[in-house]
Amino acid sequence: MAKVYSGRDGVMQLAGTDLAKVVNFSLQANLETLETTTLSENIRSYTPGIAGYSGSATLLYYKDDTGKINTTDLLNKLYKANADGVSSDDTVELTFRWVDNADLNDIKLTAYITSASIGASTGEIVQAQISFQGTGALSTVTI
Repeated sequence: MAKVYSGRDGVMQLAGTDLAKVVNFSLQANLETLETTTLSENIRSYTPGIAGYSGSATLLYYKDDTGKINTTDLLNKLYKANADGVSSDDTVELTFRWVDNADLNDIKLTAYITSASIGASTGEIVQAQISFQGTGALSTVTI
């Protein structure tokens, strides 16, 4: 029987642990192409250049039963109360998973959090939006 995936099948993980209360996420793969057309040719030609990965996610800001805020580990990679700023140690391991019974369809990457915002509106749940930029090759691709 055919399987149609929906948002309920999606899971976002940080360092192998499911992030609860993810509203949405997106992951984008990009390929820069290099033009190889010579002066004597009439049609443009290209070759693959550098690939990269980026994306974003929206998470609900809440405390779990132990008092831990679910977005802390992500937001603390960019929001810092010291003058040192972001370092090369401030990467996160993100996994994007689509669950199909026992089958797991994963894309795993190491990334930097490049933007983060958190806000509140009257009558709304507080949300944190993050954007990220992948660094290096994907660790896992099983889609």
